[in-house]
Amino acid sequence: MRKMKCITVFLVLSLVILMAEPGECFFHHILGGLLSVGHHIHSLIRGARQEAKMEQRELERTFDREQAFN
Repeated sequence: MRKMKCITVFLVLSLVILMAEPGECFFHHILGGLLSVGHHIHSLIRGARQEAKMEQRELERTFDREQAFN
């Protein structure tokens, strides 16, 4: 009996989704928001990596200068 209820709910929800007008759908807004968040996170991670690389280069330059004077 429980299996029939699950199947019925699935079919009803499928029909509701299929019957919806394209203008009534807001999934593209959700998808666009998720993609935007993903791009922001990616740029933050990439920026942090570049900052760490620049700091490492500066430390290497400082070390090289100290070695040159010794």
